Amino acid sequence: MRLAPAFVLLAGLLPTAPAAADGSVSYCLTARFAWSAETHPVGFPDNPHFSRLIGAAHSSRYSLFADGDTASSGLGLVATNGRVGVLEAELAEGARRKRVGEVFRTDGLATGVGSLSVKITASEKHSQVSFTTMLAPSPDWFTGVSSLALKDGESWRDEVSVPMWVWDAGIDDGESYDAPNAPIQPRQSIRLAAGPQFLGVPGLFPIGEAVLKRTSRDEACP
Repeated sequence: MRLAPAFVLLAGLLPTAPAAADGSVSYCLTARFAWSAETHPVGFPDNPHFSRLIGAAHSSRYSLFADGDTASSGLGLVATNGRVGVLEAELAEGARRKRVGEVFRTDGLATGVGSLSVKITASEKHSQVSFTTMLAPSPDWFTGVSSLALKDGESWRDEVSVPMWVWDAGIDDGESYDAPNAPIQPRQSIRLAAGPQFLGVPGLFPIGEAVLKRTSRDEACP
């Protein structure tokens, strides 16, 4: 089932879980993927999968990716081959500078349809969330969420739901899922992937949806 292309941001009506004594709050993050020959028929690959998912809670002084920016080395390696080690190091440096809080990871997804879940902790200082995972196979395409605010003014949101678009990291010149490596020099800027694989009559359509639900510290994510 194809997800609606419109950007949706919903505040849920779930009971509010209290903040911990240190002001931190817990969320269950579920990334739901809908990437199949039915949803994305143009050139669909034989072995669709997603790399390990990696992300963090952070302040407004950190950005994982944004339209028009140049991909960091860490994000570039996730986008081109699914390796997360360099991005982990970048997030550790962000933590040293007090810009990044909790870092979280999940295993990859062996198919194009399914979900990944992880429990995360946000705080007053680190109240935004970003994460990424590679769309594989692909030249340098990735998906995820960047700088999603978990607070609405002074209040923590109970539930937030946003689409996950496909992004081009600007590192490889390939235009199809199985294109051979063709590095771009100099690197181009990050932009939404607008090839026929992700473009329909209504416009671009997403690869999935990220849902964050506030929960108690002791409650496990489903």
